[in-house]
Amino acid sequence: MLGICPNCKIKLKEPPFNKRNTNEVMLVLAYRDLVETGKIPKKIEELGYCELCNAKKEDLERQKGK
Repeated sequence: MLGICPNCKIKLKEPPFNKRNTNEVMLVLAYRDLVETGKIPKKIEELGYCELCNAKKEDLERQKGK
């Protein structure tokens, strides 16, 4: 386990948590389901949030220290 969301690459065990999914197993299963059905998850920049873990773009920026 890498401890990151497979879609947006946010670190799951580091704040901010803001109502996002931090269960890596569930995220990987959801990502795998999307890939196997031929759906491509949208980038966090397009939607403003991650389709898998529900992290907001601001959460990712705050975590990276930008």
